[in-house]
Amino acid sequence: METTIQENELRQNQGALEMMLVVVISCIFPPILLFGFTIVNPREEIVVLRFGKFVTILKQQGICWIHPVGRALHRIPTRDMTLDIHTTTVLERNGNPIQISAVVVYRVEDAYKAALDVESYRTFIEDQAGAVVKRCSSQFPYESADESEACLKKESDEVTAAFVSELQDAVNPAGIRVLSVRLNDLTYAPEIAQAMLMRQQALALIDARKTIVEGAVEIVRDAVDRLAAADLQMSDSERESLISNLLVVICSGERPQPVMQIQSSNNG
Repeated sequence: METTIQENELRQNQGALEMMLVVVISCIFPPILLFGFTIVNPREEIVVLRFGKFVTILKQQGICWIHPVGRALHRIPTRDMTLDIHTTTVLERNGNPIQISAVVVYRVEDAYKAALDVESYRTFIEDQAGAVVKRCSSQFPYESADESEACLKKESDEVTAAFVSELQDAVNPAGIRVLSVRLNDLTYAPEIAQAMLMRQQALALIDARKTIVEGAVEIVRDAVDRLAAADLQMSDSERESLISNLLVVICSGERPQPVMQIQSSNNG
């Protein structure tokens, strides 16, 4: 209790001393009062300190006057700002190295925290954003064959929400609100790019072959049905030969070459 009373008395004495210093300097150098005028720009807030103590926050745009003695002004813009996260190499969920960059849109909503609780709110969000991009990228695969699964390549709402939520929790101490996080560049790292390209080509070839086979089966079935409807009778061996030849011609990746079978007879 005695300690609290002593602290209050110390603060009162210090405040009286500071006020006396302000009055004395103002009386000795009256022109110094002209330096008290300052301008608050649109979408800007000014945190005012005097002798290291918080005084007020100027939010009303226009010209205003604050006593210049012992004054320190911290201008904090409240406009929407962007942060470019440069390309960095990270590991996605499957362990593949990828190169990723992003653009963050943010706004300062608490000028007091941005000016006094962190050393530099710009540096703070830059450092936190880089770490968050690396951490969130490891939660999703680069691409997914399943349409319902979120992946970095499609940049679905789930991926965007994860980036925004993670970064928002990290920059709350600086009074910053994260508006959006959008991926800018997204590619495989050079060391695996060729291998992943071959993999994508193989998957595309398999999908194409599946489509060709499904179409070939439908074509052959329609041909057999049409022949039967036209009352063209074929034996089982002829039908099997026709089906086999049609499938080979349709599914072959090369242009078919006609072959004519010629039988020779020996006249002895």
